[in-house]
Amino acid sequence: MATDWWLFENAVTPTFRHYQWTEPEISFGYGQDWKWAEQETSTEIDRLIRRPTGGGIVKHGKDWTYCLVLPSMHDSFKMAPLDLYKEVHLCILSAFSKEGVETNLQPCPTKKEKTIPGNCFEEPVGWDLMNFDFSKKIAGAAMKRSRKGVLLQGTIIMQKDWNLNRLRFEDNLIKFFAEMLSEKNNKVAWPNSFSSEIDKLNKQFASLDWKKNRVRN
Repeated sequence: MATDWWLFENAVTPTFRHYQWTEPEISFGYGQDWKWAEQETSTEIDRLIRRPTGGGIVKHGKDWTYCLVLPSMHDSFKMAPLDLYKEVHLCILSAFSKEGVETNLQPCPTKKEKTIPGNCFEEPVGWDLMNFDFSKKIAGAAMKRSRKGVLLQGTIIMQKDWNLNRLRFEDNLIKFFAEMLSEKNNKVAWPNSFSSEIDKLNKQFASLDWKKNRVRN
């Protein structure tokens, strides 16, 4: 979470990163009550992760997690949130299609009863990415939007029976994101400022003040 946030605060061009988890973790959305998250997950707050983005509960471990940052000066910042959500998942759909894996977008209803987000992968919403027969959610994401730009945190659940070339999938996904944003795909090294600032952010996002009260000191 800290690294994603650092990118959100510092990126001057659209920036993408992806990562995986060394052990099972559970994250919950910025707007959710921590006591409710404890009850829903049967996990104490010190073992939970509060995201800076919205959405519901996500169980991590075997998923492929990514972050996409769009600075406010970029044209993509003008996209409506729902349109951006759809375009991101269309890129993922296209990358899976290159691997011979059929996925579909969850239809977006014109009207939806407003509810508190629960378990994200048990409660698909419009423009989430689903498997071939819509029986399983494959990918979802949560956003934060401010005057700085857009932070999108997403996760993809890879199925065991998929014969994927992971590196090729990743390369194609990044290529489709770059095309969607009308940008070139360039790998960039972490600046020196990242090393000097990330420890402080790590401590903030790991603190109970953040997890309970959304306060970073």
